[in-house]
Amino acid sequence: LWMALGVFAFWLAIGLPVVLFASVTDPSRIFGIWWVTFGIGAVIGIMGVGIMGLFTLSLPQSAYMVNPKADNAWGSFLFGVMTAVLGLPCFGFIAGALFAGAATLPPFMTLMIFGSIGIGMGAPYLILAAFPKLVERIPRTGPASDLVKQIMGLMLLAAAAYFIGSGLIGLVAEKPWMARLLHWWTIAFALTMAGGWLCLRTFQITKHPVQRLVWTCTAIIMAFVPIWYSIGATNKAHQTWLALEQARIQSAGSFLTTIWNPYDPITFEAAREQGKIVVVDFTAEWCINCKALKAAVLDQDPVKKRLAEDDGIVMFTADNTSRTAYGWELMYEIGQTGIPLLAIWSPNDPLKEPWQSTAYTSDQVIAALDDAQ
Repeated sequence: LWMALGVFAFWLAIGLPVVLFASVTDPSRIFGIWWVTFGIGAVIGIMGVGIMGLFTLSLPQSAYMVNPKADNAWGSFLFGVMTAVLGLPCFGFIAGALFAGAATLPPFMTLMIFGSIGIGMGAPYLILAAFPKLVERIPRTGPASDLVKQIMGLMLLAAAAYFIGSGLIGLVAEKPWMARLLHWWTIAFALTMAGGWLCLRTFQITKHPVQRLVWTCTAIIMAFVPIWYSIGATNKAHQTWLALEQARIQSAGSFLTTIWNPYDPITFEAAREQGKIVVVDFTAEWCINCKALKAAVLDQDPVKKRLAEDDGIVMFTADNTSRTAYGWELMYEIGQTGIPLLAIWSPNDPLKEPWQSTAYTSDQVIAALDDAQ
């Protein structure tokens, strides 16, 4: 029992930094930084490749030297903690994959998730202690266990694709002129890595100064040419985008009442000035909760029918995937800092104090629309 409690305590402690992170800063703002979301995906992807057996992770040898005596309650508890610690190279990827999503949940839910992992991982020790003969029936490692690891690795790669994709979408949302240049930057990165590896291996293979000089210059050219081209193409695309964006803003102000319009301040004010009920759904590509709420409530009758058929209602989607999105400023104006969030403005309300909710039902949205009307 004490050993199982040690495993549980370790995983509960793993969840505490996530709770602290969420309490210090709003995760919605952090995940709006494209390279943070991209980086989380990259780490999860590396973990997925690792669990599939393409490489192994090991803790420092000093960690394996710690061997608490399990002949008393405290010793058994520490033994459980060390069991969890030494197992991290095998299943620590779970914590990494959960960090991002758990940071957006309430503290109690976050601790419950990590605590449940501890209960699940400590339960076998508790059961085996009560029924020692079950040890003989534990499956040995073999093709089946390898298959399980491979499937779990592929599932992690799916999670990695989600976060990497969200990060790239955030990058394009923050820097729209990059949309058609991502492949060139990928090429530049790959050739820079190739050049660096060529230079490193050349110095390891030969001490001949001429060969070192020739292949170092080759490596520099491999890295410089694609980077130089990518920088020039990016600057040109940026200038073009600025001109087009200025023209778009000058012509903004038109909207439709049957679809979700992309949010921008000018069109939003135009709808308000025309005495419309304005509904704004604050969301982001990485926000699974936002997508789940929209699919379960806003995209289902009776809310869907009411929003689409009432000409007095204008709907906006404020995509806050990037830090520069227009929706952030509007959120701050109404006293909110995180998503998901739905806000409904009444017509001609001078105070601009909308009905707002971060977790709503169909009945609540319909009631809010009735009040606004």
